[in-house]
Amino acid sequence: SCMKEGRRVPATVVDHIVPHKGDKKLFWDSSNWQPLCAPCHSRKTAKEDGGFGNRTSNLRM
Repeated sequence: SCMKEGRRVPATVVDHIVPHKGDKKLFWDSSNWQPLCAPCHSRKTAKEDGGFGNRTSNLRM
């Protein structure tokens, strides 16, 4: 992430530390949230989900 690389940039996205995978309780658990910049969030999501475009959940919030 940016802070690990020594860069300070504004957080623009709330990330779920543990992917919620459709679990609404985990989705709304504020202790599972962390602020990230959009590029770091995109990298994290791609790594966890195996890349963008992969269907991992049919849930719509």
